[in-house]
Amino acid sequence: RDSGSGIRRSRAPPPRGTMTAIGDLLGRLRAYAFLAMMTYVALFTLFLFAAIQPIALVDRRAHRSLGSWLLRVCVPGFLLPPAMAGLKIQVDKDQWQMMLRARLETLLHIVMCNHGSRVDWLLALMCGYTHNPIRVSFLTEGPMQFLPIVGWFRKLCEDIFVWRSFKGDKGRIDANIGSFKQTRTPRAIFLAIEGAIVDHGAFDVAYINDCRQFCESLGYAPFEYLLTPRYKGVHTLAQHAGTHLYCATVAFEQGGKMLNCKLTDPGRVVPDLYSVLRRGTNVTVHFSKLVVGADQNEAKRQCMDNYKYRDELLAHYDAHGCFPGGLRYDALPWQWPSRVSSFVAQVLLGHALASAAGMPLLVAKTLVALFCLLGACHTAGELLSGESRESIPFETIFKSYAYAGRDRKLLAKAKKAEGSPDNVAEAITETVSETAKMFSLMTKFPAN
Repeated sequence: RDSGSGIRRSRAPPPRGTMTAIGDLLGRLRAYAFLAMMTYVALFTLFLFAAIQPIALVDRRAHRSLGSWLLRVCVPGFLLPPAMAGLKIQVDKDQWQMMLRARLETLLHIVMCNHGSRVDWLLALMCGYTHNPIRVSFLTEGPMQFLPIVGWFRKLCEDIFVWRSFKGDKGRIDANIGSFKQTRTPRAIFLAIEGAIVDHGAFDVAYINDCRQFCESLGYAPFEYLLTPRYKGVHTLAQHAGTHLYCATVAFEQGGKMLNCKLTDPGRVVPDLYSVLRRGTNVTVHFSKLVVGADQNEAKRQCMDNYKYRDELLAHYDAHGCFPGGLRYDALPWQWPSRVSSFVAQVLLGHALASAAGMPLLVAKTLVALFCLLGACHTAGELLSGESRESIPFETIFKSYAYAGRDRKLLAKAKKAEGSPDNVAEAITETVSETAKMFSLMTKFPAN
């Protein structure tokens, strides 16, 4: 009340900064809750895959058939939280029919995506388990297999983990694909052929400049939205895929703004699990075929031509809010019945098993523990590195350690070089080499 007047006055609204802080906190808690749900499903499925591992010693084909069936049952539950968070994928009808036909025509088809986000793999799962489901495997960086729960789970799913050395990786890729063909296990392999994600640090800027110079050395204008493709790996994969090699060019939007805009744009956002679970995200995917010849030099030119075309696609999307060609992109179905029933079934089955073991509160405690642990690790990693790098759970904290001091060392060496172009390039090369050397040490783990 106003003193002495008896008039009730409305309470002043909280300051705008306070409202923003509250909204950010609620968004963060929402993301961690969804992430805990996804991680629970991954943990549950990890136990199932561990239980069937002995079958692989007797009959690998039966093991993979059973594994594919388990994935078909469990993955929809994993995809429920992203759907609840509003992650929507839009595709052109004719292009989508082309992708569905590939699942029926061949045991293996390969999809290569531009690496504009840290959730490309999540989009692959959402596409792979829509309509005619197919087992989706990934070709990804080696350290991912060591990250808790999801990384371990994907290791048991027999994904292909590479270490950036083509000489060493080729044999691993050939052996994995050949083994699945031998057991006649249908699957799609998904990868991002740029092989790297760049944020906004000094190391990232140096890598972008390296890619731009590589374009110029081959007579191309520097790409504005994409890094350069790893053509040697593409050439190897193309020999396995034959005519079933596809490209997915992806544009991300939040609030009407394209997130994966120009690489040099300070407003560019690299979507990760945290950002897409925090608020709704619209994703538009343009599918196309890629033909790669048997000659490696020819493959190099074909990959660069393809990336030039896809860079132009993203430039058109950035300018006009759509891909060129006047195509109509419709949202894939949300599949609520299958996703909800899958998640609920895994929670109830987990509860039943825990209750039978005398631990009726285990599932609830697990979800709460995951919420707290994931939130603490992500927040700590974000504070340490200044970036959210959550492509799979626990990656932000891992990368904050792996990349510690990387930008500082690069800048110090560049400053020491006193502006000499040759010495600056040498400093950049040395820092890149140190990072690669750190990752190569991990190959000595028995899990590899």
